[in-house]
Amino acid sequence: QHVARRQHADRARQLAPMVEAAIENTRDFVDSTYRAASRVAARGGSLKEAWDAVRAACDPKFKDYAIYEHCLPFNVARAYDEARGIDTPRVWTADRDRQMWEALQG
Repeated sequence: QHVARRQHADRARQLAPMVEAAIENTRDFVDSTYRAASRVAARGGSLKEAWDAVRAACDPKFKDYAIYEHCLPFNVARAYDEARGIDTPRVWTADRDRQMWEALQG
C-alpha cells in the first residue's frame, strides 16, 4: 500500500507539468477568444466581425486542435454575448442556430 501511494505521487509529479501546460493553454484560448470578441462588441460590431476577429487571433494558435472548427461558432457566439452583457448563456435552439449561421455567413 505504501509503495502504491509512492508510485501514485511519483506519477502525479510527472504529470504536473503537462497539467499546468494544459491549463495555461486553455486560459490562452479563452482569453484570446474573449478579448477579440469583446473588442468588436465594445464598438458595436456584428457577430460576423467578432467571428473574423476571433479567427485572426485564434487560428494561428489553435486551428489544428481537435473539434476547433466545430466548436468555434458557439464559442464566438457565447464570447460575443458575454461581452455585450448577456451574463447567462441563452438557450440554444434550432432557430438560434440558423440565425447564428446566417449572421456568420452574411
